[in-house]
Amino acid sequence: MQIKKAAVIGGGAMGGSIAHLLTSVGIECFVKDVDQKFVDKAVNLSKGVYEKLVAKGKLAVEKAEARQALLKGGIQYDLEYMKDVDLIIEAIPEILKLKKQIFAELDKICPEKTILASNTSSLSLTEIAEEIQRKDRFIGLHFFNPAHVMKLVEVIYDQNTSPETLEEMMKFTTIIDKVAIKCKNAPGFVVNRILIPYMNEALLALMDGSGTMEEIDEAMVELGMPMGPFTLWDLVGLDVAIHASVSLEEAFGKRTPVPDILKVMVGKKMFGQKTGKGFYDYSDKSNKTPNTEVEKYLNKLWKENPPAGLDFEPERLLAVQAREALLIAAEEVAGAHDIDTGMVYGTNFPTKVAYGPLHWAEEVMGWSNVADIAEMYAIEVGPERFTLPSSIEYLANGGSIFINCTYEVDKNGVALVTVENPPMNVLSVKTVNDISNCMLKAIADPSVRVIVLTGKGRAFVAGADIKEFQQIMTLSGAKEYSERGQLMTNIIEGSDKPVICAINGFALGGGLELAMPCHIRIAADSAKLGLPEINLGIIPGFAGTQRLPRIVGKQKALR
Repeated sequence: MQIKKAAVIGGGAMGGSIAHLLTSVGIECFVKDVDQKFVDKAVNLSKGVYEKLVAKGKLAVEKAEARQALLKGGIQYDLEYMKDVDLIIEAIPEILKLKKQIFAELDKICPEKTILASNTSSLSLTEIAEEIQRKDRFIGLHFFNPAHVMKLVEVIYDQNTSPETLEEMMKFTTIIDKVAIKCKNAPGFVVNRILIPYMNEALLALMDGSGTMEEIDEAMVELGMPMGPFTLWDLVGLDVAIHASVSLEEAFGKRTPVPDILKVMVGKKMFGQKTGKGFYDYSDKSNKTPNTEVEKYLNKLWKENPPAGLDFEPERLLAVQAREALLIAAEEVAGAHDIDTGMVYGTNFPTKVAYGPLHWAEEVMGWSNVADIAEMYAIEVGPERFTLPSSIEYLANGGSIFINCTYEVDKNGVALVTVENPPMNVLSVKTVNDISNCMLKAIADPSVRVIVLTGKGRAFVAGADIKEFQQIMTLSGAKEYSERGQLMTNIIEGSDKPVICAINGFALGGGLELAMPCHIRIAADSAKLGLPEINLGIIPGFAGTQRLPRIVGKQKALR
């Protein structure tokens, strides 16, 4: 199914941002709102973005005008337009009753083919869809604000969403140039379920006297976060974020409590930057200062509950992120790689530290150290927020939370083997082993007729894991590494079932060596192939020097 016509329900900033995104890839769009001023705001937002692109020389005037012409709107449904609409994206405020009413209306006026999507950030997908008939064509598309800038989309499904609808929306996200993660319908989905407890833990650390707002913010920025948690609270808006915080407390109780200081600040209508005061005071726009109301609250609190005398460490907040990420994985709401991808693209988790909280826990700290940190804070501040799931025992004993290659078979007997080690699918030792295991399963599976090998995201496989490569210090270590890769490629080459390599992006170094033993190779226009290690004086270790000239000839191989 090709998405040619779409409608956005709800104007304003988010609706306009989504509508602009759709028209930017040539999709016709209609914005509907009950108030014309919000329709106009959406249309003008899109127009303003195009005008800026033209002013910067990034887009021709004719193209900008043609794309903007794809966007229309009104306060009534255009029934003629809706007759063949492919996709509806609802982007109204988080009011369950209103969302249910809108989708009940849309279910009646849209053709059977139409996919109905909600941009909800916190409400249950199943509850929103209670009154519609086409539950199999209903899905969540949670864009992050502003939608035309932020790369992440959470693609949310429940037990009623058909696999076909889920697959269509995953394909759609690539068309609109987004990074998508799949997640089951669950409180907070992925990003908010991890982010909100992290932000709340900063408030709780402030309340127990572990550090001042400035100290906590400075420590997290020094770690690599784009901003400190108190600055983030003020940017997001305390009135907005408290709704997500309350929903998590209702779902998970004492593990994700709403801090009392947050309730007090919201009660005083100090919502952050938009009201001039939140945790910080923005009266002097050039120099924010701590809000004196915070100091008054803390002084009163500490008279009754003296500070515990703890020193703030960034690991306290990161341990909370790791805890919730582990639980999301354990509950199979989302896969480990998708969880970390969500945190990187949805919250700008600092990749210079690690590719998300789970990579931080496994590769930077080590799970046994994370368990020790959690145990320490469980004793110091209470077990409710620092009790890790039972999977920590397996992980602390050398296990891995990650699966770097997945294997699934469709009804036609096509096995899809997908390499997944974001962001570039590099060939770590674990990735090599996981590919070998998946290939052996596919070859042995009697239901499999053909095997397709590809990479998830924008890369097929971008080469070896350089960090691991640099740690090989002995001849025997290099030999073992090379032999693992050769075993992987020999398994593929020796398969009695055809193996098709779908090269969807970078296939460099070990990535190209992984593609070469496949029986058929199909490359996207965007694919980049090469053995760049030759220029560094490194010989390809997975038999690339032998296979490449046999496939393309010596002359081309040397080029």
